[in-house]
Amino acid sequence: MLKSRGFWYLMMAGAVLGWVFIVVGLVRPFRNETLKKLWKSLALTWLVGHPLELVLSRGIGAAAGVSPAHTLVKTIVYGFTWWLPVRLGVFKA
Repeated sequence: MLKSRGFWYLMMAGAVLGWVFIVVGLVRPFRNETLKKLWKSLALTWLVGHPLELVLSRGIGAAAGVSPAHTLVKTIVYGFTWWLPVRLGVFKA
């Protein structure tokens, strides 16, 4: 499964939907308590996780021959769902 391009594309779509969820919550805060808690948890996780991923992905992107700017954008948008398959050799630079 981890070597399946389709799996990683599905995960990347989920990452984009996560961004949509976060932006929607910023623009129009959720009234539902469950959604509000989910939004806070996801936003906090991404706030802490993405800076760590940016450090990690830099070396992975460089080793794969990906430019630093391309690595930065892909990591911000897709997070680990981009750099992990690159590291595993599922996606080629």
